[in-house]
Amino acid sequence: MMSELDTVITQGERALMRACVVGAGPGGIVTAKVLLENGFDVTVFDKYRQVGGIWSAEGCYDGLASQSSLRLFEFADLPNRLHFAGAEDTQRYLENYAETFGVLGRVRPGTEVVSIRPVDGPGRVGASGWLIGSRPTGDETAEVQRETFDYVVVASGAHHHARLPELPGRELFRGTVLHSNEVRAGTFDGRRVVVVGGGKSALELITRAAREAASATIVQRKVNWMVPERLLLGTVGYKWILLSRLGEALLPRYHDPACVRPIDRVDDRIKRALWWLITRDMLMSTGLYRLPRQLRPAHTLPFHLAHAGVMPRGYARAVRRGLISPKVSAVEAYTDKGLRLATGEEVAADVIVFATGHRKVFPFLDPAVQAHDSAGRLRLYRGIVPPGAERLAFVGFRQVFNNIMGMELTAHWLTCYFRARLRTTPGEREMQGAIDARLAWQEQVLPGSDGYDFGPYDIHCADELLHDMGLPSHRAGNLLAEYLLPGGVAHRYTGLTRSRPPKRT
Repeated sequence: MMSELDTVITQGERALMRACVVGAGPGGIVTAKVLLENGFDVTVFDKYRQVGGIWSAEGCYDGLASQSSLRLFEFADLPNRLHFAGAEDTQRYLENYAETFGVLGRVRPGTEVVSIRPVDGPGRVGASGWLIGSRPTGDETAEVQRETFDYVVVASGAHHHARLPELPGRELFRGTVLHSNEVRAGTFDGRRVVVVGGGKSALELITRAAREAASATIVQRKVNWMVPERLLLGTVGYKWILLSRLGEALLPRYHDPACVRPIDRVDDRIKRALWWLITRDMLMSTGLYRLPRQLRPAHTLPFHLAHAGVMPRGYARAVRRGLISPKVSAVEAYTDKGLRLATGEEVAADVIVFATGHRKVFPFLDPAVQAHDSAGRLRLYRGIVPPGAERLAFVGFRQVFNNIMGMELTAHWLTCYFRARLRTTPGEREMQGAIDARLAWQEQVLPGSDGYDFGPYDIHCADELLHDMGLPSHRAGNLLAEYLLPGGVAHRYTGLTRSRPPKRT
């Protein structure tokens, strides 16, 4: 429900509050919900027929499962009892959320956005609004429909544009080559399967192949850390350790001084000692300790923790039983039989699946909007706003570990930004400087994050956005709960629309 404070909108504001949201995944539907609460007239475009983004039937590989334990995959205003749920149940929750808060009727399903252009052309990009071009998904002969919006939010997700390695010899291999997104029921049945990649999706798919395929081989350049469902030798759910303020205090210090508390200044020697213990527990609890040394991560934690997924059930056991053949090597080329590795070994395959990630690109976006740097990293202030482009924002690229809470807080922040209700709004130069500082920090503590992955800093990310909005970052009733209980959970952030300060004058 909207408060009286937030529904008082001048006639001038209302005339300039038509908003377009690109994408109806978790980020898109929560953004639409928050914008509607704040008086915006919202239209949501989505290329799929269902809401849910990668959780919809068209958006995910068959068998995709959430990495979220109980009360993690939920928004603040709709509790969710799902626990490591499959895609179907997860999509059902998202559709229920969209329907409950009046978003579903605002969605244009099966509609692909093909262009986003500033109305005003050169100069102040987006100051007069944005021209959106759309057409039915997959119909390149259809006439493009063009509409003007005052505000645009890009929530198209980070997992739609497949990244496939360009390897020589593709014409030699006569089998099936897929990206992980394209795996469907029956893909592996009775066939020799090779999965390339070392992340959660790769391990999940190869574990499935171990049950369904004639043979299952995983090829990974390096072994990544994986988080067990339960830590402390399998006794305590990971959210109680990793998603508390005490747990986050063991990480390298967050880049924004406004979000650093005394507990974050723990002596580095103490941090190293505790991470030594956590590292051993991670190896034991995931089952990696019982695998050969070359199948364990080379670096100690917290290095590369940002790239960790939750360990799929049964992976380590399948490796021990010989149902999965693991290879630690780069892939060099296709052959007529399968793949040749950098070690010189050849791996036979009928199906090759590349679980090699995605490109964070926006082919529909006008070149005047500089969302990336020359290295391909996202350049967004707070991970949300591209400097130099007005009335435009991104949701879903302030990625935090295993948690949609970050998207909801982003939606509240950008709504304040659109309505000039942040404590301070820096100019373009200040934004660029803040982005430079954050990227330098990320390269040091979250290498390879491409400027968007804030990794395990769930609570610090929340604190930063709340500080900008002038809201308290203490979200629990007492200090023990504040520091020891899971803090990266959405239900701690209910009522943000009602509690925000009024518009600046």
